[in-house]
Parts: sequence; C-alpha cells; structure tokens
Amino acid sequence: MGVSKTLFINQYIFCLIIFSITCFGKEFDELFTIYVPIDNASKIEKSINSSFNIMIYRLTGDSSPSNIWKIINAGNARKDFIKSYSIKNINNDSYLQVFFDKDLLIKKFNELSIPALGNSRPTVLFLINIDNGSSKPYTLKESQSISDIDRLIKNSLKIFSNSRAIFLELPELDLSDIDTLSSYSKLINSNDFLNSKYESTKVIEINIIKVGLDNWQVNGDITFEYKDNDFNNNFIERFEKYVVNTIDQLLDKNVIETSEETITNINISNINNYDDYMTSKETLKKLVSIKNIDIHSFKYNKIAYRVGIYGDFDTFVSEISGNNFMNTILIDYASQTIELDFAR
Repeated sequence: MGVSKTLFINQYIFCLIIFSITCFGKEFDELFTIYVPIDNASKIEKSINSSFNIMIYRLTGDSSPSNIWKIINAGNARKDFIKSYSIKNINNDSYLQVFFDKDLLIKKFNELSIPALGNSRPTVLFLINIDNGSSKPYTLKESQSISDIDRLIKNSLKIFSNSRAIFLELPELDLSDIDTLSSYSKLINSNDFLNSKYESTKVIEINIIKVGLDNWQVNGDITFEYKDNDFNNNFIERFEKYVVNTIDQLLDKNVIETSEETITNINISNINNYDDYMTSKETLKKLVSIKNIDIHSFKYNKIAYRVGIYGDFDTFVSEISGNNFMNTILIDYASQTIELDFAR
C-alpha cells in the first residue's frame, strides 16, 4: 500500500475527528460513515466527492487515486454508493455526514478485483515519555496536554485514526502504573507491561528528551538528535512518516481478496430471543467479508448460518474475531466452521 498522503491530506486535516480511547476495540464501528466539513449547502457535491475519496482510502489503504478512477471509469458515479447523507452541526461547525452502502461498494470491489480491508482493525498503543526541561517528565495521555508537542502528537493520531479507520491510542496510566514503569524499568519490559493492561496489536515507545538549549534527543522506536529551534515541526514530520509506515504494515495483514469467494459455516450459541437473532445477523452483515447469509438451522438457543464470503477463510477468521458482540469458541479449518457465543 502506498504511503503518499499528498492527494488526500488536505481533506483529512479538516475531517471531523472520531477518536476512541477505549482499552481495546478492534471493530471500527463507523467504518462506512464519513464526516467532511461543509460551509454551505451549495458545496454538498464537493463534500460528497471528498467523502467518497476518503471512503475508498479507508477500504483499500491505498492513497493513490487509481482505485477511485477505476470505479468511476467503470461507469459509476460517487453518489451511486451513498445510502444517505445529512448536515450535522458539531461544536458550532457544519459537517456532511455520509453513510455509504457497504454491500454495493464491496460488490463493485469484487467486480473490479480491488482488494479491501475488513472491519477488524489493529490497535496501536503509543507510550510517549516527554522530558521538555521545563516541567516534570511525564507520559503523554489523552486526558492531559502539557506542551505544544502534546497537542501536535494527539492531533496527528486523531487524523490518522479517522482517515485510516484504525485505533491509535494513548494509555491512561495511573500513578501506580507510572511508578511501576519507572521503578522497575530495568527489570520489566514496558511493552509487556502495557499489553498486560491493554490488549493491543502493537506498542510503540518513544522518549523525547530536551538535553540543552534547542538540543533534543529522541530514542525508542524513533531515534534521532536535533539541534535547532524548530524541534516540534521536525519531530511531527518524522513521527507522521513512521505512523503511516506502521499503519501500512499492519493493514497489509488484513487484506481481503474480494475477487475470491467461498462458503463458510457460522454457528452461534446463546440466541435466546428474536432480538438476539436480529442482532447476530445484523452484526455479521456489517462485516466487509460477508456477501450473503442464510439460516441453515435453528435448534434450542443455537442458530447455524451458511455464509458466502469474499476472500478466503483465514482472512474471514481474522475479521470476525474482532467483533464486539460475539466470542469465538472454536475455529475448525477442515470444515471451515466457526463456533461463536452471543455476548450480552
């Protein structure tokens, strides 16, 4: 996947930020909903075009316009893939909220052999320790901003979280956590410690230290020294490049080959009423991999589905394992069957 941001960066910077600091959430709930700023009703067409471009980037991970033009050149208008849209006032700013039709989009991806990324998205945890020389050293957290670099880092994470539909999180460490990390830094691995508290795909650790007048050292997953008076902008440029490369590498593992199709079996236990049945079915239908779903059998509190999917069984397992409504009990690769338990 490309790492170039030049085509879309202006759109992303002004996108409404939807950024979750959940301890762990792999399923991106609003994957097919895009928010773009709008000054007045006469610019709806422009905002719709922008929302479509962002939607395709979310689904493909490719920042080049090739897939966009591939879809348009096949005789499709951007509006064809929209369920509905409305203008929302959020914090005194107007945004166009656009709901895209998942089934129509993925069907078109299938026809044009465009790979897609599923709902299950990686969670990246950032442990960023800052010693700016003017305040007590601290670990960056979402609920507090002490210096300008804090706000710049958070803004970058929010932009990438929204535009790429990936969870980029800062740990909310309490005093006990901070004491443990500082007192036993030579005895414990900070990544292992954080993973014991937060379930994440990857932990990124960065230490930012001011060692003199306009003299900075950065070590950890990003390493460099800087001697000048524009450290913040220099750091953010390097940081964003690293984040983009990290996101690309992680999302590469979640690619669904939409040109491929197969049949799988899904058995869900603990279905006690009609609402449970509808919730389970609607949850499955939201997954990018799902093409169609039919009831095979229903007995007591267990329902069996025959499901047509895009991609292979492995990528489907990866996607369905990230859902927030059902627990995975058993995966049988021989029969391509997944046993789930409906969670309340």
